[in-house]
Amino acid sequence: MTTTISTSSKNQFSKIRKYLTNKRIFFTPSLNNGVYALTIFELTNIEIDSLITKMTKHFHLSPIQQELQALAA
Repeated sequence: MTTTISTSSKNQFSKIRKYLTNKRIFFTPSLNNGVYALTIFELTNIEIDSLITKMTKHFHLSPIQQELQALAA
């Protein structure tokens, strides 16, 4: 299964990209109309949910800032 994480912040995009690279997760980055996106491949629904939860905690996102969870769902 694939999922896409999108953000308009280049800084956040870079941090997420580095995080995924360190976790050795296969993804492809893209930029379209000022929106940065990372498409993640070959993870099950459970693995994706776990990854998004870990990333939310790692980047200290408040409930308002949890665009990772909303966009990856």
